[in-house]
Amino acid sequence: MAGKYALKLLGIERERDSGTYVFSETGDEHHQECFDDGVQAATGCTYGKGLYKRLYYGKLAIILYRPGKGAVRVAIKSEFLNELGKFEFFRYRRSGIPASQVPREVVDEVINFVLSKDPEEVFKYEFLKDFNYRPAIRKAMSRIPCDSCGELVFENYIKIFNGKKLCPRCYETELRGESRGSL
Repeated sequence: MAGKYALKLLGIERERDSGTYVFSETGDEHHQECFDDGVQAATGCTYGKGLYKRLYYGKLAIILYRPGKGAVRVAIKSEFLNELGKFEFFRYRRSGIPASQVPREVVDEVINFVLSKDPEEVFKYEFLKDFNYRPAIRKAMSRIPCDSCGELVFENYIKIFNGKKLCPRCYETELRGESRGSL
């Protein structure tokens, strides 16, 4: 819902290539990954395409940005989260039970509640007037074999050590003087 709402607010379509970016305010030390999964699916701005960045703020909010169109921040309203937290589903989750182990009728209850709401009831938004982001320039697509492990590495990641072209993993291993099996 957050991703679709942000797209609507900016008046743009789901990203098919690489012109739109999402900055998620979630983190990785909480069960917020489902929020990120939904935003990526809805917007087409995926981690794999380099269009999705986490800001690690611990909030259920995103910034959707497209150059020439602007940026909008969409956040779940605190009142809605408080109301949502009263559902039995979250009692299961708070007790450590994985979502897949929660009874289906309990899951359906919370899903149906969320889907019954208009985005305006769930989210607040603000257009970010001075937001600007310059993505890193994509490097060459050429790959070079690592002189140690033999695996192909994109050329911009190659490190030179004692005259050998090494992937970052083998480079670190050489620096530590360890065998390649270590991390």
